[in-house]
Amino acid sequence: MKASVIHEFGTEDVIRYEEVVTPEAGIGEVLIKVAACGINRYDLYLRMGALFTDIAFPHVLGADIAGTIAAVGENVTGWHVNDPVITAPGFPIDPAEWDIKPENLAPSFEVTGTHHWGGNAEFVRMPARFVYKDDTGLAAEEVAAMPLVLMTAVHAVETLGEVRSDMKVFVQAGASGSGNACVQVARALGADVATTVGSAEKIETAISAGASRVINYNECNFADNLLDWTNGRGVDVVIDNVGASVLEENLRALRPGGIFVNFGLVGGFKATLNIRDLFFRQHQLRGSFMGSIDELHRGLALLRDGKVKAIVDRTYPMSETAQAHRYIESRAVRGKVVLVP
Repeated sequence: MKASVIHEFGTEDVIRYEEVVTPEAGIGEVLIKVAACGINRYDLYLRMGALFTDIAFPHVLGADIAGTIAAVGENVTGWHVNDPVITAPGFPIDPAEWDIKPENLAPSFEVTGTHHWGGNAEFVRMPARFVYKDDTGLAAEEVAAMPLVLMTAVHAVETLGEVRSDMKVFVQAGASGSGNACVQVARALGADVATTVGSAEKIETAISAGASRVINYNECNFADNLLDWTNGRGVDVVIDNVGASVLEENLRALRPGGIFVNFGLVGGFKATLNIRDLFFRQHQLRGSFMGSIDELHRGLALLRDGKVKAIVDRTYPMSETAQAHRYIESRAVRGKVVLVP
C-alpha cells in the first residue's frame, strides 16, 4: 500500500509518500480501507518530535479515520467487508486497561497514530472494540474532519466546562478546527458564545459556527472586549486551545468563580500564574485531554443530527501530506484539513 511516512523528526520535508507493507488484521482487529483522514495540529507536534521522542521509525501519523472494513480478524463479530466505519481518535493501547472509564484517564490512553500506525495510509488496522458504525450519512471527508475535535469539544465544553444555556462562554480561535467545534458544541448547549479570530477572512467561519461575538485579536485586546460584552462581570467559562501566551488575559476575562479549561499548546507550554488572583477570584483551572468514548459518541450524535457541522477548509491527496502540513503551519486554515488516499 501507499502511505505518508516519517523516518525521522523534523519539518514537513521529512514526510515521504512511499510503498509500505499492507497491515493484516490480527486477533480482535479489523483492517480498514481509509477513505479520508483528518489532520490535527497534534500530528504536526508528533512529526516535529515535540511530544514524544520514543516513536519507532518508520511511522505513519493520523488519528481521524473514516473508511470501510476491508478485512475482519479472528474473534471479531458484527463487522462485514465494506461496512462504513469511524475509528476512535484515541484509546488505551494496553488491552488490560480497556475497561477503565473514562478511557482518557487510562495510563496508556493516547491519540491514534501516536506510537501505533495511524490513518495516513491506504489501509490501517485497529482494535475492533474502538471502531464504530458510520451512520452520519456524510461524505468521508466531512466525517474525517470531526472525531478528535468533537471528542475534545464535548469533554472540554460540556463535561469540564459545565456549559449551560444561561452562560456566556468564550472560546479561543473559533475558526480553527478545535475552536470551531467548541463554539458549535457550546451553542448546541444553548450558551451565548464569543470567540477570537486572527483575520477578517475568518470572521464568517466563526459566525457560521454560532458565535454571537467575534473578536479580531489583532485589532483589539480580547479581554477588554469580553469585559465590555459582559458589562465588566467576565465570562462564565473560557475554553482555551492556545496556551501560555494568552493565559493572563484569559483569566482577566473570566468572572470570579468561573471555569477555565485548556487543551492547547500552540501558544507555548509554560506561563506565569498569579496565585493571588487565583486565590481571591476563585477561578477553577481544568486541564483537558481528548475525551471518553461516551463523549465521542455524544459528539457524533450531534454531527449526525445536524446540530454541529463539519467545516472542511481543504482536502489534499495523501501524496501531498507535506503540503497539507505546510498549509496548517501557515495559520490560514478555516476549519479542518483532510487527506484523501
